[in-house]
Parts: sequence; structure tokens; C-alpha cells
Amino acid sequence: MSTPLGLLGSAATAVVLLVLLAGCAAHLTRPAALPGALRAHAVLPGRAVGPAARVVTVAECLLVAAGTAALLGRHRSGLTAVLAAAAALFACYALYTRHALATGRGGPCGCSRAEVPLSGWVTGRAWAFAALALLGLLVSAGPGTPPEGAAETAVVALVALTFATLLWMLPAAMTQPGAETRSLPSGTPQPPERGTRSTPPARALRPVHLPDPVVPPRPGTAPVAGGRQPWTS
Repeated sequence: MSTPLGLLGSAATAVVLLVLLAGCAAHLTRPAALPGALRAHAVLPGRAVGPAARVVTVAECLLVAAGTAALLGRHRSGLTAVLAAAAALFACYALYTRHALATGRGGPCGCSRAEVPLSGWVTGRAWAFAALALLGLLVSAGPGTPPEGAAETAVVALVALTFATLLWMLPAAMTQPGAETRSLPSGTPQPPERGTRSTPPARALRPVHLPDPVVPPRPGTAPVAGGRQPWTS
């Protein structure tokens, strides 16, 4: 039976490998997303955007392959090297996004197939991945033992899949739909929401003056101005 520290390190390692796999799959299935995001950030020179995107994709795919092989073969030294490289890669992601945000640049993050805008949540997620990679590195290099048996392996896989999914979806979940719209000055009517009809403003009603009723005079009496009958007893 493995120790709690070994289970924790195994779960952290699995989270890192799952995230690298998700990033690699997203960049391979949508190859134009990452170069387009790098161009929108305008941090790198134009001629360096394409090579940088290819280097990132190849690095993620190689780390996934090497980490999976080391994990299945129980090679501690190989797994330690993969986790160290993954921690450095995620730290570079965090520093890059922090620099882009600090200089007022925006655009999509380019980390997945979804159009997730660059935000502080993207930077925080990258730091969280780097911390998990360091945790797995420390456990794999220490006395921790990997999970033994089907039950422990299933628990570690379930925990890793849950945390990887939550962290991967965090920036998209924390992005407000109306964050990119410009704020209108006070007194300006707000645009109608989608699916609702816009009603024109109500107009002020003007008072209508009706003429005095005309009463016909009785026989034998003279008409009075205004149409009213004189008071008779």
C-alpha cells in the first residue's frame, strides 16, 4: 500500500500529464489558434510567431509521450526530468501571460480550442500547473511510492481527472460575458438583450380641451352666451 504522499504526488503528476495532453490535442486539431493568439498579443516579432507556436506544440507532445512512458515503466529519473521540464514550461506560460497583461495587451489565450480571453485566471492557472509539476517532482524524487493495485490507481485517476478538468475550465468559467462591451455614459439607454423586443419610450400625453356643450333654449326664453340656461325658479 502506497503512502498518502505517494498518492498525492501521483495525482499531481497525472494532472500535469492530462493538461499537457489537452494542450497538445488542442494545438494539433486547431493549429491556427495559437499563432493567431500570439499575433494578437503582439509580444513576439512577426517572424517568430510561427516557430514559437510549433516549439510549444512539439514540447507539449514530447513531454506527454516521455511522461507516460516513464510513468508506465516506473522510471523515477525519467519522470523527474519530465516534471522539471513541465514546471519550467508552465512557468514560462505564466510569465508570458503576466507580461502581456501588464503591458495592456489582450486577445485570446490560444491554449485551447475555445476562444478564452487572456486574463489573470490564465496566469494563475499556469502557476497552479507549475506548482503541481514541482509537487510531483519532489514526490517522485523522494521516498514516495506510486499507487499499487487497481483501487488506488482508480482513485488517483479519478482525482487527477477531476482537478485537471476544473483547472482547465477555470478561465472560461470565470470570464464574464459582458466584460468586453464598452460602458455607456450615464443617461444613455441600454441596448436590448438578445431575444427581447425593444419598446419605444412612452410619449407624454397632452391634455385635451373639450368644448362646452350647447344646450338648446327652452321655448319662450332667450339663449344665454356659453350655451347655459339661466336660473329660473
